[in-house]
Amino acid sequence: MKLNDIFKRAARLAGTGEEFLGENDTENFRARALDAINSVLFDLCEKEPYEGLMCDADITDKAADAAVYGTAMFLSLAYGDTDKSTLFSSIYNGKRAAVKSSIGEISDVLPRTGAV
Repeated sequence: MKLNDIFKRAARLAGTGEEFLGENDTENFRARALDAINSVLFDLCEKEPYEGLMCDADITDKAADAAVYGTAMFLSLAYGDTDKSTLFSSIYNGKRAAVKSSIGEISDVLPRTGAV
C-alpha cells in the first residue's frame, strides 16, 4: 500500500475531498499529511519516517486502516476541527489497540510434570 492511499482516505474523512486537492496548492497540506502518517506509523509499527507520499509502506491491512484514522485525527486537529479530531481519536485508539494487541507468536505455556 502506498502512503498516498492512506493520505487520500484520511483527507476525505477529514472533509478535504478531491475537489480541494485538485483546485488548491496542496504542498503544505501534503507535507503535514506526510508528517502525520509518519507519526502514526511509528506509533503503530515503529517504522522509520518515509520520504514521500508515493513510497510503499510494508504494513498490515489492520495497521493501514488504523493509520487512516490516526492521520485524519492529526489533519483535523491541525486545521482546528476539534470535533472531528475527537471523533477520529476515539476510533484510532480502538483500532490502535487492536493492532498493538495482536498475537505475534504462540508458545506452549502449559505446565509440564516430571523432568524437563
